[in-house]
Amino acid sequence: MKNEAVFINGKRKYIFCGDEQGLKLLSNVLEKGKEEGLTYDRYLLSDFKMTLLEDFLKSQKMGTFVYLAIPFLVLQQFRKALEDIGYLEEDVQYIGYGERKIPVFCCRCHEINMSNQEQNRLLCDRCSLELEVSDHYSAMHNAFLGYVAKL
Repeated sequence: MKNEAVFINGKRKYIFCGDEQGLKLLSNVLEKGKEEGLTYDRYLLSDFKMTLLEDFLKSQKMGTFVYLAIPFLVLQQFRKALEDIGYLEEDVQYIGYGERKIPVFCCRCHEINMSNQEQNRLLCDRCSLELEVSDHYSAMHNAFLGYVAKL
């Protein structure tokens, strides 16, 4: 997940999805696509109607590249939905904005805790162990490792 979109060249079609703020964040790559005369669609996510977006994305052909720009707080659920449709990591750029919470995996009880991105220590919600947030990320748990904090 990124804070800024980067143009990816050589795709069959581009889809720019986002709420109003998200589409503003995508304006630089959208302009690049227009300049190059590439095939693209803009999709405004008003009220985050996931089922409409899913139907739209299911109808796209292989070689379509998706830019999705929405608040961090809902980005993960959209990411999961796109993966369920069949979009791979290489087919989508996820751009988030606003408050960001990151999942932290407790090394003792395996609870997933939510933490502010700036926070490097927290107490586990389940076992109350003081955790230090690592930069080690587990794709399987979709979380950063929280290990025993040093005194």
